[in-house]
Amino acid sequence: MSNMDPRWGDWAEKPGPIAETEIVSRSKCDVLILGAGISGMACALRAAQKGLKVAVMEKNAKWSARGGNIGVSGSAYMKSLGYENDIPAMVREWIKRCGNRCDEQLVWLYFNKSPEAMDWLLDIVTAPEYGARPELQACIYKGETYRENFGSHRLFDGPMAKKGLRPGAADAVYAMYCEALKLGAEFMFNCSACSLLQENGRVVGAVGKTAEGYVSVKSATGVVIATGDIGGNDEMCADLAPLANRCPKIYSPAGCNTGDGHRLGLWAGGVLENGPFPLMLHPQAYFFANFCFLFVDRKGRRFMNEDNYIQGKCNLLLSRGESYAWSIIDSAWPEKVPATLPYGGGIFWDIDHGPDDCEFPTEKFSGMLERGLRAGTVVCADSLKELAEKMGVPAWDFEAAVQRYRAMVASGRDEDFGKRSELLIDIDKPPYYALKFGPAVLAVVGGLRVDAGMHVLDENSDQIAGLYAIGNAAGGRYGVDYPMLIPGNSHGTALTFGYLLGGYLAEAKNASSRAL
Repeated sequence: MSNMDPRWGDWAEKPGPIAETEIVSRSKCDVLILGAGISGMACALRAAQKGLKVAVMEKNAKWSARGGNIGVSGSAYMKSLGYENDIPAMVREWIKRCGNRCDEQLVWLYFNKSPEAMDWLLDIVTAPEYGARPELQACIYKGETYRENFGSHRLFDGPMAKKGLRPGAADAVYAMYCEALKLGAEFMFNCSACSLLQENGRVVGAVGKTAEGYVSVKSATGVVIATGDIGGNDEMCADLAPLANRCPKIYSPAGCNTGDGHRLGLWAGGVLENGPFPLMLHPQAYFFANFCFLFVDRKGRRFMNEDNYIQGKCNLLLSRGESYAWSIIDSAWPEKVPATLPYGGGIFWDIDHGPDDCEFPTEKFSGMLERGLRAGTVVCADSLKELAEKMGVPAWDFEAAVQRYRAMVASGRDEDFGKRSELLIDIDKPPYYALKFGPAVLAVVGGLRVDAGMHVLDENSDQIAGLYAIGNAAGGRYGVDYPMLIPGNSHGTALTFGYLLGGYLAEAKNASSRAL
């Protein structure tokens, strides 16, 4: 039985073999890692620390990092601030939000081992050579239904942050890269892995393409696929995550997240998790805030309970076939927005901050509003009719939606969508503002089926010897949706599973040596 779906496009077709005469160099290592992002770099450093000879192929010109948050279930740093999570309760909630379609072994592994991985990372990045300062993100959604929890770690004042990169993953990956170099890890940049080497069904290395030609690397212990997601490949998204092609995609480095590792795994006999793949979505395609007062669609009509978290807002828009909506606020927002934060919040509702800096930054948001007005992602008017004209929605429907909403505010009961009474706040102080917001895809978080040892599995759920997958090349973490239970948990799982796999590979090498 083939592991390829006949409905898939040309992307799934396995290319022909590379002629031996085209190989310009050959080398050997203990472990070969494909991809130098957060998961691949964590695996590379941990394996090198354990004494393995490590080689890394990366199609980009340097290591890669994106985003600012690395979400874990706990850490010594977090505990020192007085924050501890109820892990069993959080795991149950995670599984529920994933529709019971995630791999429970992987979820438990993340929750149980991510504190260890974060402690390991913080020991590295806070050393004097790097000088990064950790901080918890306190900008979390506090409603019971979609509650988010502390655990998102960010890094400030490190070398990459001082260069202007977003505080967080860049300094983590940079520090791990530098430490891996010290331990002799070899990095082959501008080298795109294009085929896996197999002997008697076992993966024993890979061939990469460089400007000079093809290079062959044999690996004694295994090959790790850490090549990121499929978000940069529209053809793969059409087959595996079709909603991803219906909204903007925000990923970096451009041109690199094209599902290369997914295809390599398939061609070696692996299988993908059930589709469609889940999407990591943020409502940041237009304006960077939306709050919780009144949302209207492109027809000027209210369509949802605005008391929701970022993934929920995006999923609903996509399910309705909408690319954007409007969030309506009034000139009293400096008093009204902070009043909502004890009940809701989270990114794009609150503004990023740490636990000791919880004041809503009105001056910063005023600047955001001004920039939005100049960019056209915010419109402002003294009357609802004029605001509707600037939004391009039918004035009658929009005014009716506002009046209906205001009547329910007055009664203290949302009869249409059940929003909590604490968040039924009037819109009655002109001038009025409409903030345009819509879903953007940050990553397509689905991939190859793996077990708790990160082995890639075939269609019989048997391990493909010598082949592993981590990060967004691996499946099983999410099932049907990206649960914002801990912000930044995709980075957190990448760090955790990369760190663990580096240790597992060292154990496998040592066991093999003892057997000999």
